[in-house]
Amino acid sequence: MLGLVIVLGLFGISTELNDFEIAKNLEIFSNIYRELNTFYVDEVDPEYLMETGVNAMLNSLDPYTTYIPADEVAQFRSTITGKYGGVGASILKGKEHIIISLPYENGPAQKAGLKVGDRMLEIDGNNVVGASMQDISTQMRGAPNTDVTIKVARDGAADPLSFTLTREEIKLTNTPYYGMLEDNTAYIVLNSFSENAGKNVAKALTSLKEKHDVKGVILDLRGNTGGLLTEAVNVANVFLDKGSMIVQIKGRDKATQQVFRTLNNPIDNEVPVCVLINKSSASASEIVAGAIQDLDRGIIIGQRSYGKGLVQNTRNLSFGAKIKLTTARYYIPSGRCIQALRYKNGKPEQIADSLQTPYETMGGRSVYAGGGIKPDIFVDNTAFLKIMSTLNKDLYLFDFAAAYELKHKTIAKPSEFQLTDDDFENFLTFLKEKGYAYKTETEMLLEQLEAKAEKEAYSKVMQSELDDIRKVLSISGQDELRKQKGRLMHLLERYIVTRYYYEKGSLETGMRLDKEIEAAQKMFADPSIYEQTLKPTK
Repeated sequence: MLGLVIVLGLFGISTELNDFEIAKNLEIFSNIYRELNTFYVDEVDPEYLMETGVNAMLNSLDPYTTYIPADEVAQFRSTITGKYGGVGASILKGKEHIIISLPYENGPAQKAGLKVGDRMLEIDGNNVVGASMQDISTQMRGAPNTDVTIKVARDGAADPLSFTLTREEIKLTNTPYYGMLEDNTAYIVLNSFSENAGKNVAKALTSLKEKHDVKGVILDLRGNTGGLLTEAVNVANVFLDKGSMIVQIKGRDKATQQVFRTLNNPIDNEVPVCVLINKSSASASEIVAGAIQDLDRGIIIGQRSYGKGLVQNTRNLSFGAKIKLTTARYYIPSGRCIQALRYKNGKPEQIADSLQTPYETMGGRSVYAGGGIKPDIFVDNTAFLKIMSTLNKDLYLFDFAAAYELKHKTIAKPSEFQLTDDDFENFLTFLKEKGYAYKTETEMLLEQLEAKAEKEAYSKVMQSELDDIRKVLSISGQDELRKQKGRLMHLLERYIVTRYYYEKGSLETGMRLDKEIEAAQKMFADPSIYEQTLKPTK
């Protein structure tokens, strides 16, 4: 009893000290804030000062704990609901302009005539050349039934074009495509875990099962960065029995610890399932893929996922602002947390593979904590990603698609459209004319060697040898592009089809020549391989 009293007493002292430190530092901060506002040599913006201080404080924790000012709350809410008032178009940053990257089908932008590749010049008469993505996004959004006038520059048009659009409530679907592949495989793309994700995946699978003899299901979570935790449980419930444990959250506040289980009967708990993931599949995507893997319900195909095992909640602040803060970690059915990074003073530290704790699936297969979801079937795309990142950096793929569109008023439907070998050669010529050169790792090492030689006065002696090596490597860079010809042509086809058939057309084209989809189809074609993959290794 005495021991208990001592512990409680120490806890009380600790709490009082903590409260004192909070009060002391808040008073110091307030004093500094007041002194700057009163005596700093130039006039300051108090709101900007405070927001800068708040953001610096939150940045010292992790990248997911953020302050949401009142004027950004509506935009934040739209990521959860999938609804907002606006013109219905996504944008990307070009060298000088913000560019329309995708008008949503049947949205105000598409109906008014805006096209992929249009470069933003003015919004309601205001010059937006050089403006930020955030500024333009804010100006394009607004209450439904209000008008906005957008002036753009377009390839092939001599003069700027002006469009007046009436904003609408934009409802983004989180299942932009679902359909059947030729081998009785249902293919469902889920691009976010916004509201009704579970219902939409269930609806897609039910619809396909009613019309077809479904022998296998591919759930595509590639590029899906997450969303609502409850929707992750609902999506998993499409394939898992009622009462299945999907995820548990554990934080410092014991009262908030919670176990999430499926609440409904599944749509199908027997059909073979393959879940596709990549390095951009995060959070809720990892909960679904992890639960499917841990419960041996299906096979995970692709690349290791992002590794986000941290849970965020939003809390209301004064004057309509909010704070989104990390409150817990989540643990999937095997008991593992797949968080790949630790944060110390806001800086990430990778958890080494050697420190990743082993766990077991329900059937006894080995899985590991601390590094994202490792796929059961790994599809290596490392070389392709290196090339793609350099091509995307300066919009080479986007610009080639624009050039192709100028020469072709129409193309075949998405399921049939294909580039030719001549088109690929034209692409390589296009890259060369634009000054693009892919550098292999060896070329980058050569550059380091040249810099070192220059510094140590060996460059003149070695110049002839270095030039010979460079010539060989320049050919090797072209060879790397040709090695990835199939994937590059596949990607170019998607960029081009988007300009004629929008997102749905791009996804339909994307099903062809897709290595991960091909790997899943092989699994379904031979049930013995599928079943063997789900067995523990001895």
